[in-house]
Amino acid sequence: MTAPRVAYFSRMFQAVPQLMEVQKYAGGVFVSNRASTLAAAHKLYPRAPMCRYRGWLGRLNAGYRALAGADAIVTGAPGRKVLSKFRAKTCMVFHGTYMFLAKPALEQMRHFDLLCVIGPRMRRTMERYHGELGLNTMESGYLPFGEYPEKSVEINQAVLSRLGLDTGRRTVVYMPWGKPYGSWDVMAERVVLETPPDFNLILRPHPSQGLTARRADREGFRRISALCAQRRNTLLDINTQPLPLLFSLADLMVTDGTSPAEESLFYDAPQLFIQTNVWSGDSIRAYAAKEGMHEADLASYLDLFNCGASFDARQGQPFATAVERALADADGLKGRREAYFNWVFGQRDRLAGQRVHQSLLQLVG
Repeated sequence: MTAPRVAYFSRMFQAVPQLMEVQKYAGGVFVSNRASTLAAAHKLYPRAPMCRYRGWLGRLNAGYRALAGADAIVTGAPGRKVLSKFRAKTCMVFHGTYMFLAKPALEQMRHFDLLCVIGPRMRRTMERYHGELGLNTMESGYLPFGEYPEKSVEINQAVLSRLGLDTGRRTVVYMPWGKPYGSWDVMAERVVLETPPDFNLILRPHPSQGLTARRADREGFRRISALCAQRRNTLLDINTQPLPLLFSLADLMVTDGTSPAEESLFYDAPQLFIQTNVWSGDSIRAYAAKEGMHEADLASYLDLFNCGASFDARQGQPFATAVERALADADGLKGRREAYFNWVFGQRDRLAGQRVHQSLLQLVG
């Protein structure tokens, strides 16, 4: 049997690690209509074939030809406007952990021939609407786990040394959501100035700010970079290092309670959650209602915030105190972190790419 020709399409960089994990097994070319996504993807995956999609050129365009010649197209977003032009079977893998998945989003995915379910949380949501929407699903596990490095003292020290950080210090990783809800604009400078000096510090802005930075973002990065140089043992990483590598280094993850918090639980990383004027318990409930999230799913999601300490940027507490409290509470919250991980992902392995590859063989066979 001839192996199916597989292509991958994404406008957003966030979906690239998931798609590349399938490409590792199925082969094929990655296509994007955004130059910044292709540039960032090429830095991390230089051996993967890539080309740009310009639909208006039709078959004169390499990206169009790659999609037109594929038996299966794997993507990380609904993208019906592009995908409907081609005869290939279509497969959706999820970028991030889709913590706010709800019926309106699933309705936009009915055109896919296959949806790859991350774990128990997503399966429960899919099953709730399966009869009504007629979705074809398979449970893959979480694709990026295939790239998560082994974690050991020796490996972490080697990586810290390569990044110019102190191998004898614990490491705080700050990884907020993007605009408009993320805490970067409010908290990034404070994190640099107030994180205790006996910690390494890594700051990673969301790709929506880092890869497609506006003028205000670029000016902000320059200010943060200058502060990082003064603090020392501090790294501002703008989409240079793979996310799994940063997760593996974290002795404490500082997030807005979005997908990096969930993903870093692969390593059982202690958590500290930032609350701001635009992202707190009340705003999360309002956002979930806007997205049409089921009340039972929201209640389970909010349990994430019981897995670590919280810091409210609207109050006067020192950030350094919150860091110390989060680490002091970490051992006592280990059971909650494990239970939350099991609910979201179910499997702590690196085999999701193989599972999706096997499903693609069956889909086009």
